[in-house]
Amino acid sequence: MNKSSFKKIQDRKRMWLFAGVILLAISGLAGIWHFPLQHYADQENLSRLITFVRGQWWTPLAIIPTYLVANSLLFPNMVLNSAIILTLGGFFGWACAIAGSLTAASLFFFFGRRFGAGRLDFMKGKRFEKVQKFLRKGGIGAVVGVRMIPIAPYAVVNTAAGSIDLRFRDYLIGTFIAHLPGTLTLAIFGEQLENVIADPSAGNITILLAVVLLGIALIWGVKRYARKHIENAETEVTRDDIGK
Repeated sequence: MNKSSFKKIQDRKRMWLFAGVILLAISGLAGIWHFPLQHYADQENLSRLITFVRGQWWTPLAIIPTYLVANSLLFPNMVLNSAIILTLGGFFGWACAIAGSLTAASLFFFFGRRFGAGRLDFMKGKRFEKVQKFLRKGGIGAVVGVRMIPIAPYAVVNTAAGSIDLRFRDYLIGTFIAHLPGTLTLAIFGEQLENVIADPSAGNITILLAVVLLGIALIWGVKRYARKHIENAETEVTRDDIGK
């Protein structure tokens, strides 16, 4: 099996995993209305819980430290984004997730810029060097490609980006664009999920499923573009290595 085929299989696995998480959430929500937990998951209790979490003054303040600690431990950023958005709900959760992701991305970028590749031996490895080679091609597209087809953990990509001559503006814009498909899908899903909680009608549930399917299609399309960009960059990198 060649590298291209392996990457496509991995991407399909990630897509099905994302879809599975969303569908599991929907199934769980439907189930608790019909089983003993329904008393704790009725409209009033769930609305009260959402209001409580959003109403705490310390909630926004805890987001940035949470992302910094999680990235330091190489915790998957996509999982953290999903948890934040679905817990805080809709576009408030989306704003918090984007703020946390971009802050962590910026901090680790400048960490890499401050120390440079020569002083980051403890992080070096095949993945670190591969990220550097792709990002050296420069531009927003390279950043989006690396983000959408994860080659290495979030913090490793951030540090590798900072350790080379990559413009911070391109890096930040590319990171933001790469986060949009998944996080916006989750945000819209979260908003519609609240509608389902308030009124679990067939119409609202249908809209919820439509949001999931459209989100999956959007993410698939962006990932396909990113995969092609990465494959082209990989071909150029291989040619450069052969020419040396």
